[in-house]
Amino acid sequence: MLTDDTAEKAVLRILIADGSAFQRRLTTEALRSVGRVQIDYAENVEQCLMALSYSHPDILIADWDIDEGAGLTLVRRIRAGDAGQGFRKLAIIMVTTGNNAGDVRRARNAGVDEFILRPFSTQTILKRVTAVRGRRRDFVESTRYVGPCRRRRAAEDAYDGPRRRLFDSSDKNADAPDVQIRKGLARMYCERIGVLLRALQPGDATAIRDLCLTCGQLSALAGDMKDRLLMSATSSLFNYIKGVGAEAQLNLGVVQAHLDSIVQLAELPNHQVEIRQTVTQQLSVMVTKKLRQSGQAA
Repeated sequence: MLTDDTAEKAVLRILIADGSAFQRRLTTEALRSVGRVQIDYAENVEQCLMALSYSHPDILIADWDIDEGAGLTLVRRIRAGDAGQGFRKLAIIMVTTGNNAGDVRRARNAGVDEFILRPFSTQTILKRVTAVRGRRRDFVESTRYVGPCRRRRAAEDAYDGPRRRLFDSSDKNADAPDVQIRKGLARMYCERIGVLLRALQPGDATAIRDLCLTCGQLSALAGDMKDRLLMSATSSLFNYIKGVGAEAQLNLGVVQAHLDSIVQLAELPNHQVEIRQTVTQQLSVMVTKKLRQSGQAA
């Protein structure tokens, strides 16, 4: 288990249970905008159960696919008291790449408080943290179910008045620390895509899937930032890899041109409109040229 002790006096303790070091890092960066936090890590189910006893988290963020799909088993064991009776009511947020009503229902029935679908935005994870901290549903203990009440309040997120809680977040007036966090995340995604690209072998469907997932996460981040130019560049990259990568060899020059432009757009201040527009225009011209050279252009 690893520990992130960036705050001298943590106001919130979070345990992240995820077998992927990259996903743990992304979740950690997204959580930095919460404020003062202490974040601990577990890489598998048994390590997570052990970590609870000495990290005493306020929230567990668990990956559905930990230990090859044992995320729900982890939740059930915690609710059953396998980690100790004191942790049965622990707030649990489940993260998954699956997107169907059946998965959500299974997670609810296992005793999960909140559910997050990858790729997720900073705003999404902060909203879930807020839900389990400030407005958590009543806890139910019966012979057939142990966990938060499964009835959802229809208007629980409708409030749009003054925001005074520590975990309230609004993208309407993002402050400087939040902007810096998102810029850092964008650079991390680009670095990750570069690593995946260098290791990519022709016909490797699994690697292409990982590449598409990471590009999708980057695109979601751009949407969270509400940056029109960045959204355009990240969507272009995502659509190119998704459309071409599964059937033909990727043009590495096209992907790298996207990554270089995305990093520039993420780092340039929004008020430098003309420069940022120039970056986007140059990307479009460069991509068109490289696709024509390789014969991939429509």
